[in-house]
Amino acid sequence: MTFDRRFACVVVATCALLRAAAAQEPAPFCPDIGELDVQALLLPPPCDSCAITQAELAELQSLQSTRTPEMTEHARADYTRTPERFLDGMGIHLVAPALGQAAPLLKCAAVVAEGAVDKAKLQFNRTRPYKLAGNGLHPLKEIAADDAPSYPSGHSAFGSVTGLVLAAMDADLRDRFLKRIEDFGFSRLVSGVHYRSDVYSGELVGATAAAVLLGNAEFRKRIDLAAPDLRNALAAGN
Repeated sequence: MTFDRRFACVVVATCALLRAAAAQEPAPFCPDIGELDVQALLLPPPCDSCAITQAELAELQSLQSTRTPEMTEHARADYTRTPERFLDGMGIHLVAPALGQAAPLLKCAAVVAEGAVDKAKLQFNRTRPYKLAGNGLHPLKEIAADDAPSYPSGHSAFGSVTGLVLAAMDADLRDRFLKRIEDFGFSRLVSGVHYRSDVYSGELVGATAAAVLLGNAEFRKRIDLAAPDLRNALAAGN
């Protein structure tokens, strides 16, 4: 076989594989909801020297002194912001392809929440607890000079929007999803990287993103279509 014919065969085979992969992977989708501006919903965070901040710092110091190896392992794992990790932390073990049509919807929700969080972080610019003078914390992360501001918590927003979109597709597990939202945010406290008010504000951002998306007719339609895929995946992962 000549080189040209071999090359042509490779091209044809590659195209066939790409077409097969495209047929298996849901197309990305995210409705145009405009810019989600949540700053009006959030009260400004307490100042670094305020009594509330000092009380929140004391809570982190207390958690640090009592966290167990199991708590540490769980909190470290929760640094991963994926639907698979969210579910794994509540005892449902699956891999990304199993989510089917639910995958792009969860990705869309995460992107919307993250955009709103990033904008709010820049506006409020709250100092991370482990960067306060004399904080006494040993966070479960590598500290970097360019760490994002503390308020609101992006991980907590991710957990909130993910849990609520999942609950829209499987109402039978709603209570477990809500409990996992709380647990996902608590991991940020155990890690010593966010104040409790950061976590609460992040969860509010995530809930706002979920409410806006679920109020979109096309997104809601796709949620209903994706629900069987998700329920099958969850049943297999339990």
